[in-house]
Amino acid sequence: MQVTKPKTKKVSLTKQRRAETWQRLTKEQQSVIQKHIHYQQTSLFMNHELIGHGRHWSLVAFHENMNFDSPSSPQLYCDCGRRLKYQYVLTNNLGEEIKLGITHFADHIGIPEAVARQLQAEIHQLNFGLDELLQRIRRHAGLNQEMRNWFIIHQDEFDDLPANTVDFITQNLPPEREIQTDIVRAYKKATYVKKEHVHRKKTKLNKKAWQEIFREI
Repeated sequence: MQVTKPKTKKVSLTKQRRAETWQRLTKEQQSVIQKHIHYQQTSLFMNHELIGHGRHWSLVAFHENMNFDSPSSPQLYCDCGRRLKYQYVLTNNLGEEIKLGITHFADHIGIPEAVARQLQAEIHQLNFGLDELLQRIRRHAGLNQEMRNWFIIHQDEFDDLPANTVDFITQNLPPEREIQTDIVRAYKKATYVKKEHVHRKKTKLNKKAWQEIFREI
């Protein structure tokens, strides 16, 4: 069963709503989302050849500072000392490691400005995708219990599912819109039961019954 290609819509939450929604999630749900974000970030970096100062760089870790709006709480920093909302840990082919904010790639490891800008734009797009997910969680979007149970059993019938789909549905998180539409359509088709048409024979009134009716009129 071929699934629809996912699309990302630009949805932006306020910092307060983003934090509130995140705090409502279970630890298991948070872990699944963080794993998904890390997978997306790693895939994105693999699509770019990061060469700076004669070294090949690759992403080994990504961290989000959940305390960014509370400066007195533990923070994440760039190697230059700047406080960060998102921290990227990169290593090069010599085993050197550096911790950066996305705007510091060109400054600290010599990545060409054009590549750094493109990477930054694509990362912002991923962040919009995360906000869309959190917005759907706020609206209680997602599959109901019966559909979730059905999908877990029949997941092998779906081709080319995004890597996070099974984990999301298992933890009662909404999969991407187009994927959810495909699952709902498949579920309804698989569980549809045609109602039997019961033919009821019309009762004919005898002469006496007709006389009674007209007498009442």
